[in-house]
Parts: sequence; C-alpha cells; structure tokens
Amino acid sequence: MTTYTGHRVEDHEDFILEQLLPLIVDHAGASDTPTEVVAFAVLLALATVLQARGLGRDVLVRAIDAARLQPHEIHDEPEGLQ
Repeated sequence: MTTYTGHRVEDHEDFILEQLLPLIVDHAGASDTPTEVVAFAVLLALATVLQARGLGRDVLVRAIDAARLQPHEIHDEPEGLQ
C-alpha cells in the first residue's frame, strides 16, 4: 500500500474550499446536474486513480467513515452543497 507520511489533508483546505468545490458547483449548475451527483462522480474518479496508485479499498472506506459529519455539523457545509 502507498503511504503519504509528512502530508496532511488539512494543508489543502484552501485549495479544496476556494478552488475545487467552486468548480464542482459551477459545473453542476452549467450542466443542470445536482451538485451531489457531480461531487460523487469526482469522488469515484479520484478513488479510481488512488486505487490504481496502490491505495487500498479498505483505506478509502475508512477515510470516508472518518469524514462523516455529525448532525450538528451539517449546517456548516460549504455553500452550494447544503
């Protein structure tokens, strides 16, 4: 399995919130597709790339489980994904 020591997801928060999510939301609007459908398509594409690079399915599933929002956090989703 590939490991990425010394790198943190948090280090990419600005890129994700300021560039990636707006691109997803804009594409969803332009293609008249629900934002969550576009986001899911992106997730699947990236998961496929990560698996091809050696990241195990179990790691991806654990990461998804670890990223679950608590009910009180749902209102804090980025604009456009609410």
